[in-house]
Amino acid sequence: MVELTLMILLNNVGDQFCKYRSEGSDTYKSLLLAYSDASEKYGVKEVKKVIKEADALNFSAVAVALLKCPQHLNK
Repeated sequence: MVELTLMILLNNVGDQFCKYRSEGSDTYKSLLLAYSDASEKYGVKEVKKVIKEADALNFSAVAVALLKCPQHLNK
């Protein structure tokens, strides 16, 4: 199995976040659903480890979301 990195996690969560937002879920619900999907895919312990070790997580997460679905960040 490939080691989970912050960028792999954020890309996966970003894709799912955009999908849920496009389906009509609000920002918070979309984020939680996307996190849930990542935890199922990579395992809760791995996801938690990457989040705990991440530097500048907020900046990186917003950057990924801006690239993937900027239309959902201004609502």
